[in-house]
Amino acid sequence: MKSIITAVSGLAAAALLWVFFKPPFGKNIVRINTDQRIVALTFDDGPSPPYTERLLDVLAKHDVKATFFLIGNRIEKHPETARRVIAEGHQVGNHSYSHPLLGFLPPTSVKREIKRTDELLRQVGVKGAIVFRAPVLTRFLPVAWVLAKGDRAHISCDVWSWDWTTQNPDRITKTVLRKVKPGSIVVLHDGKAENAHADRSGTIEATDRIITALKRDGYQFVRMSDVSY
Repeated sequence: MKSIITAVSGLAAAALLWVFFKPPFGKNIVRINTDQRIVALTFDDGPSPPYTERLLDVLAKHDVKATFFLIGNRIEKHPETARRVIAEGHQVGNHSYSHPLLGFLPPTSVKREIKRTDELLRQVGVKGAIVFRAPVLTRFLPVAWVLAKGDRAHISCDVWSWDWTTQNPDRITKTVLRKVKPGSIVVLHDGKAENAHADRSGTIEATDRIITALKRDGYQFVRMSDVSY
């Protein structure tokens, strides 16, 4: 009898953990549902002068639009940079207010982080629906629950650039190009959550190379607002 109780308890614990880390409800967008050669470049952790501005220059050179997931307390410090991102036709999304591991916070804290940044995004000129991505993509139960209550999707990815671990442009470029396929959502970083002054020169150079290579392969670039999901 004890062995049965132990087994059942173990299965119940495993099920609870699975539900926490892989909530079976709400939308989690990992890639764009298409076979066409389109790709979405997304950038997290800005605005982060001067790197966001340099990145915008690269995107303008290639006439490419991207999606930027901004941190609320960075918007407060650099509202003009956020406004420039919007003015140049890029989509701007919510990446929380202070970049905590939202998935390990209570729903009230998750809601507060999201709402505060939504308000800041409205102040710098964002109109329409605001897309959301959790820090470190931790779409665990509290995040999924809050988003589902607000009928919002979580924008994840299928291509990690790993540019938060290296600023070697060769490595970043090779990592992304090796994984990209039609409909991919790529995560890069124009800032760094734990270090507001982190050098992002490697990401900027890699972005230039990535766009050049993908265009040569016939890819087009979209914002998340350009596609259905």
